[in-house]
Amino acid sequence: MPENRVAVALSGGVDSSVAACLLKERGFDLVGLTMRLAGPERSNRSDRDAEDAAKTAGMLGIPHFVINLHEPFRENVINYFVSEYEKGRTPNPCAMCNPLIKFGVLFEQARALGADILATGHYAAIVRDEKTGRMLLKRAREKSKDQSYFLARLSQEALSKTLFPVGPYYKKKIRQMAGRFGLPVTEKPESQETCFVPEAGVAPFIESEKGRAGEPGPMLDAEGRELGTHKGLFAYTIGQRKGLGIALGKPAYVIRIDADQNAIVIGGEDSLYHSKFIASKPNWISMENPPGAFRAGVQIRYKHRPAQALVTPKEDGNLEITYARPQRAITPGQLAVFYDKDIVIGSAWIDRVVE
Repeated sequence: MPENRVAVALSGGVDSSVAACLLKERGFDLVGLTMRLAGPERSNRSDRDAEDAAKTAGMLGIPHFVINLHEPFRENVINYFVSEYEKGRTPNPCAMCNPLIKFGVLFEQARALGADILATGHYAAIVRDEKTGRMLLKRAREKSKDQSYFLARLSQEALSKTLFPVGPYYKKKIRQMAGRFGLPVTEKPESQETCFVPEAGVAPFIESEKGRAGEPGPMLDAEGRELGTHKGLFAYTIGQRKGLGIALGKPAYVIRIDADQNAIVIGGEDSLYHSKFIASKPNWISMENPPGAFRAGVQIRYKHRPAQALVTPKEDGNLEITYARPQRAITPGQLAVFYDKDIVIGSAWIDRVVE
């Protein structure tokens, strides 16, 4: 096999297609891999994306393989997604899929085809720290497209074997390059929704997976007074305002989900703000382990702007994060990512808010 063989994860979109073109220009020997994640019930979209990926591979003259990863995807991502909602948490499937599926199972397939490097169309950057020898994950040039948040669970090994060719460019430039390359997906719109959740939404999807409707339970105010009945925990997340059917005389939001009591707690917007939370299972990128407490910009969801906080490792292996200013809707189940300016220090899963 060629020593410079790179596997490109071709999703059928413009970003991964341009990534392949850029690597082809640089002289790499390429093989295109397209993941088939959906089962027969959602095969239409998967078929279209695989066809678009095949067109790009054909245009570039590179071999192309569609890899069926439906079973590991179901086991590691869909089952996790459903389980988290059952526990009253809001999952982050992309942050789970990246290390386990894209840079896990798919990477194993790439190696079987003689490729030691995997390239994707993610907007992020990887550089080597010359002082420590560690691989650093950095934000993309275009901050509004940056995907380092979703990549913050990757290991040092994965980062050392990964290329993000589109990371140095703005999206507008990527579209222009797609036109210059004559790609068939130049005008293809971006996919915004969770790839496996249909348009009907999360609650119907989970109900379909479980084979039953959500179990109704009490809607409570912060003092424990019953305000009404919810439709099942699946249908709610922290900070939600729409679809509550509750009148408080002021805007009402979900401020807490109590899975043990099958209860939704409702309150005003001021009740959504907290300064401290506990996070678990840290994954460190820029360091082996923190020597002690440190300050960082902490991002608690994809669209959240990182805010300054003190990150304190605890004896039980968890982390205590204390913001300088209260943050809105800190949500158990989401990922907290720690930044030093544009560099990802590490990440951990949000477990609970400290009241």
